[in-house]
Order: sequence, then structure tokens, then C-alpha cells
Amino acid sequence: SGGNAILSEIGTLQVEFRYLAKATGKTEYAEKSEKAFQIMRDMMPDDGLMPLSVRNNNPKPSFSNNKISLGAMGDSIYEYMLKMWLQGGRKEQWLRDMYDQSMQGVHDKLLQKSSPSGLTYFADLNGGRLDRKMDHLVCFMGGLLALGAVTDPQGFQSPRAQRDMATAKAVTYTCYQMYARQETGISPEYVDFKG
Repeated sequence: SGGNAILSEIGTLQVEFRYLAKATGKTEYAEKSEKAFQIMRDMMPDDGLMPLSVRNNNPKPSFSNNKISLGAMGDSIYEYMLKMWLQGGRKEQWLRDMYDQSMQGVHDKLLQKSSPSGLTYFADLNGGRLDRKMDHLVCFMGGLLALGAVTDPQGFQSPRAQRDMATAKAVTYTCYQMYARQETGISPEYVDFKG
């Protein structure tokens, strides 16, 4: 990949390596895999949204493109922020902070409503321009947002948790429609939306 790593690959094995460390008693498995998340935390933009490609052939890694997606090549990093925080007994606040910062960015910049159907979806950002499509893979976000809402340290009744649960329900309904509106009953790889 020319010295570049894909964002989802960076954040996809930590839960497994942390479990392996616990099962074997070898903490180095967890420590080495967590190092990737610590580096990403230091690189994380203020809006919490990370581009899909990371240049890792220099002493200090940096983002090497400006495409942001919750779909292919971007999904796992956001998912594992929350899962690692839960796996660690909700004690590693920096992971929950990363997750909350990213979900704020998701709501501020990627969350969209289609027209005229009013379906909720997450667009991609490409060079600051909205690409009004949603990969089928993004359907994991319904479950992720719901899990984040019911485990929110501010409480389930907090405005943030309620926002996340409402978005979880709405995007899950969109994902259902991605199947229901197809003659075959099978969702396409992605859907282009209007508005």
C-alpha cells in the first residue's frame, strides 16, 4: 500500500489481543495492540473523524488522504473505541472520550436525511464535500450507537444518550429499507441518496 495503512486495519484487533493477554497472562499482547489506538488518539482531529489512510513510513504517522467514511476501510476504528472501553470495565476513560468525540463529529458532519423519503443515513466526506451514499457496511452503526447510549456515563436519560438512541433507531430503519425496497430482498453494496 505504498507505506500507507488503512484506518480500519489499525483499529480491528485490539479486543482480541486484549483478551489473549488476559487468557495467557502475557500483557505485552494488549500493550502492543493498544499502542495503535494511543497513536490514533494523538492524531485525532478535533471533530473526531479520521481519514481512511494513514502514512506510516515516517517516524510520526500522519493521515495521507481526506476521505472520511464509516463504511469500508473506516468502520472498525470507531467500533473498537467503545468495545475496548467496555472490555476494560469502563475504566479507560480516554477510549470513551475518543468514541464520544467521534460520535459528535458523526452527528455534526455525516448524519443526513434523504429527500423525499426522510431516511436517516451517514454520508461520506471526500475532501470536505458530502458524498450522499451509505455503504451497507455502515449498518453496524445502529447497534454501536445503541450500545453507546445504554452505557453512556452521563446516563441513558442524558441528551447525548437520547440523541444516539434516536439516531440508532433511525439508521437501523434505513438499513431495513435497504433490503425491503429491493425486488430480491437483498441490500446493495451501497445506496445513493438525494438530499
